[in-house]
Amino acid sequence: MLKRELRITKKGLIIWTSICLLLFFITYVTYFNMNGNESSKALKEMLAIMPDELLKMFNMDIVDIDTVFGWFKTEGYTFITLFTCLYSAILGSNILLKEESDKTIEFLHSKPITRSNIISAKIWCGLINILIMFTVITIFNIIGMSISNNLEIKLFLLLSLTPLLSALPFFFISMYISTFFKKTSTTNSIGIGFVFVSYFLQIISAISDKVDFIKYTSVFTLSDGRNIIINNSLNYLAILISITVVSISCYGIYRRYNNKELV
Repeated sequence: MLKRELRITKKGLIIWTSICLLLFFITYVTYFNMNGNESSKALKEMLAIMPDELLKMFNMDIVDIDTVFGWFKTEGYTFITLFTCLYSAILGSNILLKEESDKTIEFLHSKPITRSNIISAKIWCGLINILIMFTVITIFNIIGMSISNNLEIKLFLLLSLTPLLSALPFFFISMYISTFFKKTSTTNSIGIGFVFVSYFLQIISAISDKVDFIKYTSVFTLSDGRNIIINNSLNYLAILISITVVSISCYGIYRRYNNKELV
């Protein structure tokens, strides 16, 4: 069952990962071909005229982007987090529901497997795909930034893996939501909307201290890159909350799906 799921989801994993790697490749080529002093001066002049709120959104108020690692700590981190969370939400939205949507649930019922077996295989498949995506991106970025003299390996690894704290909750919450529907077209839209609304809430919270409380309604707060950059350490409360959200969602998935009318 697990091998079947990995085979079915392989194409999507390759496409999403390849797009992500392409963007980083373009960025590396751009930075490696920049003319040091002139380019750094141009970047600093551009940052000087940008609003403070915008700089804070991307951590550019505490990080210089005149190096590729500096870019990685700002826009690069934002891209990894948003992109992997989108993939996780879409995967969670359809990995379980597609059997009903594609009318293949009858085939699975003809096999000596229970609904719990189906759920477990789907969850393991999703986790493996997400971990593969993160691993490939991390290895690619290590190679791409290996010639950077200011690469801090500990901070790099923390920033590379912390987005998991948001990606996994998005996967499990989206998978739980999918148990209430019959068509993947609906749940895919909900999953994508869920990610962008959550990201928008985090962006709003960064605009002013007066609306800072809004960040607690966003799943992206669990992978707060700003905290990682400033403290160079993990937020253990975020880890605990992420595990709790995943556990509750996982329980809900098994409970809902085992009692759902599938045919």
